[in-house]
Amino acid sequence: NEQEAREANGPNGRWRKLIFYRDISKYTSPRKTESETVSESHVRFATPDAMNLFLRSSIITLLSLLVLVATDQLDDVLTSSSGIFPSNSVKCGEKLSNTAFSSVFRSTNDVSNWRDVNIAYEPNAFEIDMIHNDDANPERSWSLRLGKGGQIMSLIVKPGESMANQGHHTAIWNDLVQQMVSVNGELNGVGGKNNFIHGAGVYANETEGTKPPFYSPKLALKCEGNDCTMINWGQQAHVPTPWDSPLLYYTRYHDCGDGIIQYDMAIYHFGQNASRFDYFNTPWTGVRTSIFPDLMTSDNKGKLQIAFPLQHFGAIQLLNLDQTGGFSTFAEKVGIPADYSPPFCVDKNNQTEWHDCNDKNVPENSSVPFSFDVKVANSSSHTDHWKNYGLAADSTVRMRWCDLSTTMPSGSWGWGSPAKKVVITNDDTGFSFESDYIIHYCWIGVWTYMSASVNATMINEQFPVGASISVAYRDKSGLPWNEQNALTFVHGKGSEYRQDWHRAKSRIRYGTTGPLRDGTVFTTNFIGTLNNGEVYFSRKFLVSDLLSNMETVGPELSDDAYEEVYTAGNYGDGEIINLWTSGILFGATVGTEECRDATFVCKGNSAPSENLIPLFYITCGTNKIITHDPYTDPYLGTAINEEFKRPYKCQLDPNDLTRSGRANWKLLGFFPGGTCSSIGSLEYLSDLCKSAPSSVPTEVQSLLPSLTNSMIPSALPNFSPSSVESSEPSLNSSSVSTNVPTFFPSLTPSCSTDSASPSSALSSEPSSNSSSMLTNAPTFFRSLVPSSTPSKFNSFDTDPTTSPVGISSGVLSSSRLSVNLPVLVTLLASSFTLVVARDFV
Repeated sequence: NEQEAREANGPNGRWRKLIFYRDISKYTSPRKTESETVSESHVRFATPDAMNLFLRSSIITLLSLLVLVATDQLDDVLTSSSGIFPSNSVKCGEKLSNTAFSSVFRSTNDVSNWRDVNIAYEPNAFEIDMIHNDDANPERSWSLRLGKGGQIMSLIVKPGESMANQGHHTAIWNDLVQQMVSVNGELNGVGGKNNFIHGAGVYANETEGTKPPFYSPKLALKCEGNDCTMINWGQQAHVPTPWDSPLLYYTRYHDCGDGIIQYDMAIYHFGQNASRFDYFNTPWTGVRTSIFPDLMTSDNKGKLQIAFPLQHFGAIQLLNLDQTGGFSTFAEKVGIPADYSPPFCVDKNNQTEWHDCNDKNVPENSSVPFSFDVKVANSSSHTDHWKNYGLAADSTVRMRWCDLSTTMPSGSWGWGSPAKKVVITNDDTGFSFESDYIIHYCWIGVWTYMSASVNATMINEQFPVGASISVAYRDKSGLPWNEQNALTFVHGKGSEYRQDWHRAKSRIRYGTTGPLRDGTVFTTNFIGTLNNGEVYFSRKFLVSDLLSNMETVGPELSDDAYEEVYTAGNYGDGEIINLWTSGILFGATVGTEECRDATFVCKGNSAPSENLIPLFYITCGTNKIITHDPYTDPYLGTAINEEFKRPYKCQLDPNDLTRSGRANWKLLGFFPGGTCSSIGSLEYLSDLCKSAPSSVPTEVQSLLPSLTNSMIPSALPNFSPSSVESSEPSLNSSSVSTNVPTFFPSLTPSCSTDSASPSSALSSEPSSNSSSMLTNAPTFFRSLVPSSTPSKFNSFDTDPTTSPVGISSGVLSSSRLSVNLPVLVTLLASSFTLVVARDFV
C-alpha cells in the first residue's frame, strides 16, 4: 500500500516509517477454517465482538504492518513547536503504550453500520486511523478514526461503533462527531444567519459545492509515536454565510495506554478585528445510543448515578462542572430503578396543565399523576413518521390519549429512542403491544405518535373510548458493572472558574436524538470569551474500560482535565521558519538551516504571536498563491467580493465562471504581514532546501545503497550491490562474483575474462573472443555485425535479406518470448527487490 499512500498524499511529502506491528496473528478470527493454523493463544478476543470483527477484516490483519504517513518539516515544526500546547499530562505520560497509524482508507461500515444516505462519503471524510490494542484487557482496545477536519468520526471499542450515526443528508460527519464548536453571540442570528464555527466542517446545504462534503481544511498533520496532532482552519458551518472564520483549531490525541486517550483542544483567534467569541462546545459529540444507551453522571464524591430518564437534547438537561466528580460515563446496560414510573403529573384543580412530578417548585400535594385514556373512538391511524425516524415501514401510528394545553416532552429511552422498548397496556382488558419509539407525547396537547407492533385497526378494536392506558418499560434489568464496557468523558470539575475570561461556569449538557441518528448528544460548554490574539485551551480524556473501573480512573484523571485562555505563544517561542525561492519554486527551512542555491525571502515562526499572523499556501487546480487571507481565490489573486462566502468553491480558469474547483490549504507558519508577498504564485516544494550530501564518506559501509550519489566515492564496498548503474566502472573488482549478467550492457566489453553466460542485451561492439560456454539458444537480438562462423542453431529471424544489416523491425514470435522471458523476469525481480528495499530505508 505504499504506492497507494504516496498517490493519496502527493509527491512532495517525506516518507516516515512509524511502526512495524508485532505479532499481528493476534488479530485473526476465533472462527477458524480448516486452512487456518493460528493457535488459540493468538486469538485476539474470546468472542467475535465488534473490535475483533473490525481488526480481522482490516488492513492490519496482514502478517506485518508498515505504516507510512506523508509529512514535511513544516508539518513537523508547526505541530511540535506551536507554542500552543502544554506538555502531556504526567499521569498519562508515565503509562506505556503502543500506537499504530494507517493513512490508507478502509471502510468501517461492517462495524459502524453507517446510514445509506451518507456511506458514499466515508472515504471523503477520512484522514487517518489511530489504533491501540491491549491483549490483556480487550475492553481497553480502541480504533480512533480522524476526519479531515480533525474530528473523531469513528471510535470503535469492544461493543462496537461508539460515535452516533450520520443519518442526516446535510450533516455528513460534521455534526454528531467529536469536535470543537465556537459561537460569536453578538453576530449569531443577525439577519437570520447563524455564526457557528465547526471544527469538522460545513453542512451540505448547497448541491453544487458542498458535495462531496467540505471539511475544515487541514493545514498541518503529524502522527508519530503515541501522538497525532492536526491543525485546521475552522469553518462557518451554516453556508453560504456572510460571516468569516478567524479561528485555527489545534487538536492533539495522545495514547496514554490502559484505554485512556488524552484529548487536547486549542482555538487560536488570528483575526485582525475586534470580533469576540463567547460560547464553546469543547467537545461537542454524539454517542451511539444503541451501543451505550445509559448515561451516568458523577457526584462530587466521584460516585456514578444513572441520569434517568433522558429527554430530547432540546430540553434543558445540564450540570455545572463543579456539581460533578469531574467525569461522566456511558454504559451498555445499567438498569432502570424498579420503582420508576413516568414523571408526568397534572394539577388537581386543572387537569389540562401538566408538570414534572419531581418539580420542587410545585407545592406539595397539589398534583396527581397523569393517567392516559382513549379520548375518541377509532382515533388510531397510520402515519408516515417512520420515513423520518429510521423505523420499519408503516410501523408508526397515532392515538388520541390526551386533552392537555401543551405537548409533553419525549426523547428519553423508550420515550424517544430504540434503546429500551415500552409496553402499552389496556388496563381494563390486559391487552398490550410494544413500541420501540414514542415520537411525541400529547402533541399539541392531544395526539401521541409512536411506533407500534400492531396495526391501527387492532389498536382501535382493543382500545375503545375511555380505556385506561399504562406505559411501562419492558425490561428494567441491568448487567453487572464488571461485565459491561463503558466510555467515560473526563471533563474536570471547573475549578478554573472566576478567571477574567469566564462569563459563567462551565457545564455539561446532554440529551437524546431520534433513532435515525442513533445518538445521545454530550457536550462540555465553556462560557467565556476569546479575543483576537488569544488561545483557548482545553484538556479532556476519553476512557474505554469496564464500567467497574470508571469510579477509580475518573477521579484519578479529573484534576488533570482543565481549560484556560492565554496569549498566543504562552507555551514556547516556537522555531524560526525561513522561506526561500529558486526559479519557479519556493521552500522552507527551520532554525539556522540554509537553503543551497536559493534566495532568502522572509523570516517567520512556528508559533503565533502579537506581530506574526498565519501565512497560507492555497492551490486550486494549477493556480497557486501565498496569502494571509485564507479566503483568497488563487486564480483571481484576491478574495471573492460577494455578500455570502463560499470557501469550498474556487475558479480554475477564465471560463470557469461557476467556480467548480475545490481549493487546498497549507499553513506555512506565522510571519509579519506582507513580508513574503514576493513569493506570489510560485509552487511550494517541501524538498527544495533538502540538506546537501556529506562531503566526506562515512567510515562504515551502509547496509543499503544511498538514494543519491556521494560527492566522493567510498573506499569500502557496499554489503549489497547498488540497484542502479554506476556512471563509471568500479576501480576494484567485486569481492564476490556474480553468476547473473548485468541488467544493462557495459560501456566497453570486458578485456580480461570471459562472461560465464551470455548477456541479455546487445553489446555496442562485438566481443573479441568467443564465449567460454556455448549457448543452446540464439541471442535475443541480432548482432550488429554478422558472425564469421555459422551458428549451431538457426536464427529465429530467417529472412536472409535483413540478417547482415543489424536489427529488423519485425515482431517477436511467441516462441522467441518463451525462450527468453524467464531470464528477463529473473532480472527484473532482482532489480525490483533492490528498489523496494531502498525505498523502505
